Amino acid sequence: MIDPAYFWVPPRLGSYGDEAIDLAAEAGRELDPEQERAVDAMLSFGPGGNWAALESAIVEARQNGKTDGVLLPVVLFDLFLMRPDRIVWTAHRFRTARDSFDAICTCIETTSILSSRVKKISYSHGEEAIELHNGALLEFLARSQGGGRGLKGKRVVMDEALILSADSMGTLMPTLSTRSDAQISYGSSAGKETSTHLHNLKVRGRAGGDPSLVWVEFCAPHGWEDPPCALGKKCPHTVGTLDCALDNEEFWAQANHTLGKRITHDYVRAERRALPPREFGRERLGWHESLVGGTKPISDKQWTDLIDIKSSPVDPVAIGIEVNNDRSSSAISVVGRRDDGLLHLEVIKSAPGVSWVPGDVVTLKEKWNPCVFVIDDRSEAASLLPDLKELGFKVRDRDPEKEPEPDELIVTTWASDLARACGSLYDAVTDTKTARHLNQPELNDSVKGAAWRPLGDARAWSRKNALTNPAPLISVTLALHGFLTYGPPPATQEFFGAWR
Repeated sequence: MIDPAYFWVPPRLGSYGDEAIDLAAEAGRELDPEQERAVDAMLSFGPGGNWAALESAIVEARQNGKTDGVLLPVVLFDLFLMRPDRIVWTAHRFRTARDSFDAICTCIETTSILSSRVKKISYSHGEEAIELHNGALLEFLARSQGGGRGLKGKRVVMDEALILSADSMGTLMPTLSTRSDAQISYGSSAGKETSTHLHNLKVRGRAGGDPSLVWVEFCAPHGWEDPPCALGKKCPHTVGTLDCALDNEEFWAQANHTLGKRITHDYVRAERRALPPREFGRERLGWHESLVGGTKPISDKQWTDLIDIKSSPVDPVAIGIEVNNDRSSSAISVVGRRDDGLLHLEVIKSAPGVSWVPGDVVTLKEKWNPCVFVIDDRSEAASLLPDLKELGFKVRDRDPEKEPEPDELIVTTWASDLARACGSLYDAVTDTKTARHLNQPELNDSVKGAAWRPLGDARAWSRKNALTNPAPLISVTLALHGFLTYGPPPATQEFFGAWR
């Protein structure tokens, strides 16, 4: 048995772990000893049978069973053996949440003592849920979609916790304050440089002594700050580097308790050759990346200083369209100039799915008569172009010397356009202060979780590393590009001075 590198459980009277392990076995889930220890820790109870801690976390490398071998048994126990209440299972991506839903459904449908207690299972996209006859309810939600059914449950599962911002948790925690005996359960691999909330949990968990946190973490010793390589911190960690810690197979075993069982040494060796060193170290050794300074491109104060709930644009406006990488949600936004010359930023709609977008674009054309619709041609939104063309829209030629036809309302961006647009929005918010917004929750959250990514010698908003739904912010940015490029010039230059 591999012991966790870090293990902390507050003082407790006992644990419901044995019951959860037995139930998982009945449902066809035989747990590894390491998984049993984690389940036992996370289901610790104190006086009155209440949970010993508000938060519990399992952090380990991918494919070691933290979801199916730890979080799943915990939730099965809570759903079937505890007092009926609402449980919410979340993941950053819809696909991950759906995979967990399918796994739990399989456990239930193949186990008669469980299936006989089920009243209804909803398989509808975005409405996945399991309801028992006694009123207990388990719902599944993708956090990247934003909003939705909310996270107010007796137990809230935060899978993929490395993609979870401290700001979003600051919104969630108060909603649980009135819930009796609530618990938040985290599952994650090692954190990225933008994993603000997981970093905070790691500091608390590794230190021990926190009365409100259960912490179980499997990882190799040392880390990026003190690698035990022959070259020390100067080690490039590339394949073939003499005595690099990333090649230490004993370290692999300490971070991966299923190594030699479900994960083979040959596969990890192949991973080592294929993956960039930083990715391999984080994913397979459990070495957390250090938080980068100023990970938040736009501060809370910078953003809230620009709130104007009475803001509205005058004609003409530009509209931006964005679809998330996993196609779980889309957003349409508008940017225009106000009577006073300042820029108006607004999300028109941010909602799950993609199919609704073309119809809404037709409606917006009639309502707003925009100067242009903007789509990033390297994004998922580009897949909407054939549908939009069938609806009568034409794509404008990229040649700046060619005079556009009146009905060429769609513009697709180049990488340089996107970088320039991100810079324009950033400057309008943080420097010139020439933008105003309506304090919309979906746009606020998108800005809070924003992250940069390199784009050639410039930078742009990151879809992959965003801690919240990036679609609202990116759609606003695209709309701004359209307006500044194809809209009318400002009436006077003074409107863009910093005097406001």
